[in-house]
Amino acid sequence: MDIEVKGHSGCSIDIVREGKELFILKGTCDPKYVERLYQQALKQQRAGEQEYQYIRVPQIVDIERQTDTMMMKMEYVYSHNFIDHFEAAGFEQVNYFVKAIHLFLKREIEQSIMTDVPRSMIIEKFEDVKSKINQNVLLCMDEEIKYLLQQSEIRFKVLPEVLEIPVGCCHGDLTFSNILFNGNNYYLIDFLDSFIESPLLDMVKIRQDTRYRWSTLMYEGEFDETRFHIVSDTIDHQLDGAFKQYIWYRTFYHTLQLMNFLRILQYAKEKKIVAYLKKTIQSILNYE
Repeated sequence: MDIEVKGHSGCSIDIVREGKELFILKGTCDPKYVERLYQQALKQQRAGEQEYQYIRVPQIVDIERQTDTMMMKMEYVYSHNFIDHFEAAGFEQVNYFVKAIHLFLKREIEQSIMTDVPRSMIIEKFEDVKSKINQNVLLCMDEEIKYLLQQSEIRFKVLPEVLEIPVGCCHGDLTFSNILFNGNNYYLIDFLDSFIESPLLDMVKIRQDTRYRWSTLMYEGEFDETRFHIVSDTIDHQLDGAFKQYIWYRTFYHTLQLMNFLRILQYAKEKKIVAYLKKTIQSILNYE
């Protein structure tokens, strides 16, 4: 089976058959990634215990963790990736998807608590990201990136002393690449711990794709870009309109989207990706 959507985790992914059942094995031999994958498996396992309308979570059936290795075994879901799904989807299916994501995020908000997040937490995360960017040989001498970091720092420092946002429930990496499409059922995978466990961060991540098309950069096949952009714009317009009912979204979305793309930039290893990220970060900084 060809996997056309790639990521940056470096994990191995295999499909295995046991009797009449198929399973996904996802593992790592990188000691630095063991804890992250372990927490990812636990988070998906906990999410699988919940019931969502239109949203499903593949069951984690086994977790094997050693000091320097980690393997999770997950039920196999017959599905399409986001490109194949949206190329064939009519507007009724697109609207159905929007409703599913909206209801999922609404439930996250209901399960979270409005919390005062100190500005210092945002600035500390920015300093950590800036340090990693300065250690990246592809980025550290780039004058344009230095300028973007300077402008970003100004944005973070003018935030209020506390950000009142919902905290408690979050997928952590809610992008198109982490959604398996099976008709009108949507399976969420690759849950991830976020530096703030907030539904606002999931709003940021889904718009990373609907607004900025991030996952198309990871896609290796050919597709109808015009059609995909029309579908993405439709989804983004509806989700953004729904999210704007929340004052904390209207107030802090752009700042946290800026942080999101800076966090992606710190791991960039390809010139094409760096060029895209610089353009995107500048566009967010230009937003008034």
